[in-house]
Amino acid sequence: MSLPLMAAGTQLSLLPEGAVWWPAQRTLFAADLHLGKGAAFRAQGQPVPAGSTAHTLARLQRLVEAHEAEQLVVLGDFWHGATGLTPAVLDAVSGFATAVPTVLVLGNHDRRIHPPGLPVHALHGPWTVGALTAAHEPPVADAPGFTLAGHWHPAVTLGSRAGDRLRRPCFVHYTHALVLPAFGAWTGALTRTPRDWSAEGAEIAVVGDGQVHWLYRAK
Repeated sequence: MSLPLMAAGTQLSLLPEGAVWWPAQRTLFAADLHLGKGAAFRAQGQPVPAGSTAHTLARLQRLVEAHEAEQLVVLGDFWHGATGLTPAVLDAVSGFATAVPTVLVLGNHDRRIHPPGLPVHALHGPWTVGALTAAHEPPVADAPGFTLAGHWHPAVTLGSRAGDRLRRPCFVHYTHALVLPAFGAWTGALTRTPRDWSAEGAEIAVVGDGQVHWLYRAK
């Protein structure tokens, strides 16, 4: 179940897959795919299984089809590293982006390695579309407008009275920005406790099994 969010006078939906849907513009937002990460690890001799890129693109494809999206905006770190840009990965991305118009706001992993010739509209720097700005790095406090960003791979630790601990990806909502969780597999995370996030004035929406729910509301 998705979670509605009003931002800059427009309605967004936080999706349990960790993406954001903007129905007024038929646009899907996702952050930090880190495609080719498995291939990059295997190039270093580490025995990680293949298929993470195909799995990530398949998840995106299902979201695009489910929402009849007309555009995908990736908020940076589409790629992981140069050694992950294998022919198989590039062919998979080319096929996907040919079918789904894709905009990439280049992230710190992308800026030096994004390959030319792919049907991906790559942008160096934030992109303003309607009332929203798409960026990779979250903006500084009190930035104008409302920004959707990635980069942090945010997560929150949840604890029980029995002392159990659980880490879950989350959306981090400020008055001027929304930071999306990482969409790709095998990504690390900026993990904080609910108290740590709330100390920054953030509202946390936790991604669970098929749903998103508010954990803490700052106001």
